[in-house]
Amino acid sequence: MIASLSAFLDFFGIAVFAASGTLTACQKRLDIFGVLVIALITCLGGGTLRDVILGVDPIWIADSRYLWLGMMAAISTFVVQRFVRLPLKLLDVFDGIGLAFFTLAGVQKALGLGMDPEIAVLMGLMTGVAGGIMRDVLCNDIPLIFHREIYATAAISGGLLFTLLLHLGQPETLSMLAGMAVIIGLRLLGIFFGLALPRWLLGRPMKS
Repeated sequence: MIASLSAFLDFFGIAVFAASGTLTACQKRLDIFGVLVIALITCLGGGTLRDVILGVDPIWIADSRYLWLGMMAAISTFVVQRFVRLPLKLLDVFDGIGLAFFTLAGVQKALGLGMDPEIAVLMGLMTGVAGGIMRDVLCNDIPLIFHREIYATAAISGGLLFTLLLHLGQPETLSMLAGMAVIIGLRLLGIFFGLALPRWLLGRPMKS
């Protein structure tokens, strides 16, 4: 059950983040090659960076199905986008769902390799946000992680809840679903209701 859930997290996360990268590339009016590059960087970049740091083969090298899934999801989204104008909010929603799936998959993988819980949460955060950062930088956008709405905080909160529930002896499946619900819930609150962390507000400039 756990193995199948982990595979589902990985595969679904790949598809959702590939769609997110494709929508961003389409907004920038890139051709199909550019779309594929951005989509694959989005869906594979975070996991690749995580695996390199953890000293294991990147997941798409160990199993080429992830690479093919990313390309198929990108091409499918590209075709749909040419005929149906998808709402801009859909990009954020896709990205939020992918954030939840990838964050928990990253935490679980790090824990499975014997990493301490705090390191596992950081690996989960990296898995969830690094690909999106690469996507936005290449597309000349401010990365979503730096936007005002809650983003990285949602990933950290869900990862911490997942590890805490495991520490308390809760079933892994239940712990993972609870962590995902927190990430998706917080991210959607940020997208649709503007939930955000406080930011520094500059006062009026002093007169000379």
